[in-house]
Amino acid sequence: MINFDEELKKFHPSMEVDEVEDAIFDHDLTDMTDIMLSMMKQAKAQQAQQPPQPQQQPLQPGATVI
Repeated sequence: MINFDEELKKFHPSMEVDEVEDAIFDHDLTDMTDIMLSMMKQAKAQQAQQPPQPQQQPLQPGATVI
């Protein structure tokens, strides 16, 4: 049987919409955009550290590849 007095003691009112909104925005959550931006920054940093590669000439139509 349900003891209503005990259940009422456990009860905590839910947050208001404004409080929930603040609680959500206060957390620093990482999403896919953050991950992609971080990966792009790392790739640019690695590319800046490497010496430049010589440019290859595009193949001409009918050219023989060895």
